[in-house]
Amino acid sequence: MKLTPLDIQRHEFQQRSFRGLDSDEVRMFLNDVSEEMQQLRSEHEKQSEEIRRVNMLLSEHNQREEILKNTLVAAQRTSEELKENARKQSQMLLKEAELAADRLVEAAQARAHEIEKDIVELKMQKRQVLNSILAAIANLRNLIQLMSESEAQQDKLSFLKRKAES
Repeated sequence: MKLTPLDIQRHEFQQRSFRGLDSDEVRMFLNDVSEEMQQLRSEHEKQSEEIRRVNMLLSEHNQREEILKNTLVAAQRTSEELKENARKQSQMLLKEAELAADRLVEAAQARAHEIEKDIVELKMQKRQVLNSILAAIANLRNLIQLMSESEAQQDKLSFLKRKAES
């Protein structure tokens, strides 16, 4: 069952003992828990939005990577077609066509190197984003654990305080 801050604030304790529960203390505790849950819920929503934003960026980077790969394939195909057409030309144009094809191949290879460099950079960015997300998740887990430990200590202190007052 998912509890909302409002559920906690409106919760009524049905069972009462001989001494009963201090309703003001229970209300204060429920208000504190409600505020804490609201803050956690807000942080969770912010993290979810950040994850959505990062996923969108990752999707854009993947699309760019695919476009770059397609460009590389197209450049390689173009290079091969130019080489084949150059071979089919006459003897007189053969040397000129070979020089032109060599220049195109060099340009295509230079472009391919640039594209490969871009792909490596995008992959590094992807790793950095994933590492950031993992770090944020780890921080949230630590925060939740610290809050649980703090609540447990508060419960112990409250118990000891009540025992001392008895």
